[in-house]
Amino acid sequence: MTIRSVGPLPASPTYAATGEPIIIVSEGEVFRVETPSILSRDGFEEATDFSHFAIPVTGPIFIDGALPGDLVQIDIRDIEIADRGAMVTMPGRGGFSSEFESFGHVVEIRDGMVQFDEHVMVPVNRMIGKLGLAPATGNPSSSTVGTFAGNMDCKELTTGASIIVPVELEGGHLYLGDLHAAQGDGESSLTAVEVEGAVTLSCRVIKNAQLQRPMLRSGGRVITMGDGDTLDEAAQLALDDMLHLIQEDRGWRREKAAMLISAAGDVAISQLVNPRRSVKVLLDERYFTRTPLFSAHADSSIER
Repeated sequence: MTIRSVGPLPASPTYAATGEPIIIVSEGEVFRVETPSILSRDGFEEATDFSHFAIPVTGPIFIDGALPGDLVQIDIRDIEIADRGAMVTMPGRGGFSSEFESFGHVVEIRDGMVQFDEHVMVPVNRMIGKLGLAPATGNPSSSTVGTFAGNMDCKELTTGASIIVPVELEGGHLYLGDLHAAQGDGESSLTAVEVEGAVTLSCRVIKNAQLQRPMLRSGGRVITMGDGDTLDEAAQLALDDMLHLIQEDRGWRREKAAMLISAAGDVAISQLVNPRRSVKVLLDERYFTRTPLFSAHADSSIER
């Protein structure tokens, strides 16, 4: 099977509705998207100001058959990453109480580990930081998040995962990028281990179904995503979405569904360092009589 490949350029600083598609893909077609990172630009290792090293997204990708009001399921089949990554801190950014100086840190990646320091190794977890479908209005930055998905920084968006996103434009206009070799929940200092790389994926169009915000399936868990100006606002949206899924599946009253989330679900921060925060709620698939909305996909990952 021949897999078409695009990128890493052109790359966009926004999830633009007006961009010319870089590729048109059929439903179920497997394709590959290369993505840049902060090390893609010259001068990173000599820089003392990293404010201009924004991470763009590759796209838009036109998904044949996707129409406004549909949903698109995006299946992540493989994530390739480079053997070097980088992290930065910047004044006024991050989740800590005191301000950091501008600082860049380049790391080597080998044998499944990030060599953070001579004596400190961090296990690799290949993941996608930014993935979204362009909204019909506005021109949101690639670093923001919303109902269109975007810069969710959800570490469960990795090989074998699927994500469902509402469609607002014909063709969906999919963008993705900001690959990470490793990231903790919260991405608390501002960045993860940022890397160049490529994602192999496919898309399926879901008709006659409704979803207000992105939803993931990863590692045997269903994950709802909320975003907001505060963590509380983001958490409430993610909780409400999970509540709705359980009620729709089980037919339970709201109170009983909420109790299940309290007993068996996890609420976690995806990122807290951007103007709009991201929070997720995770619940094992076994608590559903059937997995909500997701369709099965064969050969969900590519053997390395």
